[in-house]
Parts: sequence; structure tokens; C-alpha cells
Amino acid sequence: MNKMLYILIFSTLLFSSSTLDIHSQRVSDSEKSEELAAVKVGDRWGYIDKAGEFVINPQFDNAWGFSEGLAVVKVGDRWGYINKAGDIVINPQQLDYAWDFSEGLARVKAGEKWGYINKAGDIVINPQFDNAWDFSEGLARVEIGGRPSGYTAGLLVGGKWGYINKTGDIVINPQFDNAWDFSEGLARVGVGYKSGYINKVGEFVINPQFDGAGKFFK
Repeated sequence: MNKMLYILIFSTLLFSSSTLDIHSQRVSDSEKSEELAAVKVGDRWGYIDKAGEFVINPQFDNAWGFSEGLAVVKVGDRWGYINKAGDIVINPQQLDYAWDFSEGLARVKAGEKWGYINKAGDIVINPQFDNAWDFSEGLARVEIGGRPSGYTAGLLVGGKWGYINKTGDIVINPQFDNAWDFSEGLARVGVGYKSGYINKVGEFVINPQFDGAGKFFK
């Protein structure tokens, strides 16, 4: 009888321990991934998990996916950020438009100009650009001069593109006709009608010779 009781208690403890381990792993996995999707019900947006259950009830005028733990949401005609609990962490009243976080910074619009904020909502690069793109490998492209948008990662001055760092300093002088994001340490740039690749100090490692080109991937 005592032996059977021991086996029963041991089995119960083992099952409980396994259940706790599985639960802990699920929580850990959930914390490591975004795994929430923005959905619209009627005229309001909220967020569901992969089981289709609402985690954040529909309450926003618009909503984007989570990026680096925060999501862009629209309240009225203004934009802000929420965390995965649905709490507003960056007040929508201060931003005319906002974008996803990338490498700890997000491009935002105040009036007619774009700048960058951190996750506390502090402006780290003042709104001064006519257009702006995400940071990639520590550099981002921004536009000055009103040229139509459609590229990514650099600085346009007088019809030429260069690159800025996260403090807003120009690190590669404007000299290219086109420029794109850095990927695997290299960025595609255009000179005339040909494309080549530069490194992060602006040196050509592959001379402009291609009629079209893409980014490097592992």
C-alpha cells in the first residue's frame, strides 16, 4: 500500500513538473516572438494570438503588426505605440505619422518632416527630412530636397544619396544617384544607370557594372 502511494505521489509530481516546464517554455517562446496579428472588427482594430483569441480587444482606428515589442496604432488622426499588453507606451498625440521600430529607432513624422524616436518616445534625430527609411546595420537613408520616394537607406542632397548614423551624422557623403539598405555589410548603390556595392565607409568593393542588383543574404 505504501509502495503504491509512493508511486502515485511520484507520478503526480512528475506530471506537474512536466506541465510547469511546458508552460514555462511556451511563455518563453511567446516572449521571444511577436506572434500577434492585427485584425479588424467593424471599424476597430485589435490583436489576436495564433489560436484566434483576442489578446488586445478592438479599440483602435488603425493598427500595424508588432516590431521589437511595440506596435503602431492610430487613435483619431494621430499615431502612437502600444506594448503587447495593449498599454499605450508612446502617446499618439505627439505624432502625425509613425513607422515600425528597427534597430531600436522608429521613423516618425511631425508636421511635414521626418525624424527618429527611441522606445521611450524621445526624439533622437530631429524631424528635418522630407522622407526617411528604417535603419539597417546601423545606417539609414533619408531624403532632402523633395525627390519622389521609393528607395531605402541613405541621404539625398542636391540629387545625390549618402548615409547617416543613429545620431544623425552624415557618415558617407552624398555622391550616389541611388542607394539602398545595407545587408551583410554591403549596400547597393547606383551611379548613372549601373549598380555596384559599397562598404560602410563608402568604398566600392564591387564597381558599378550591373543593370540591376539585389541585396546580399546569408
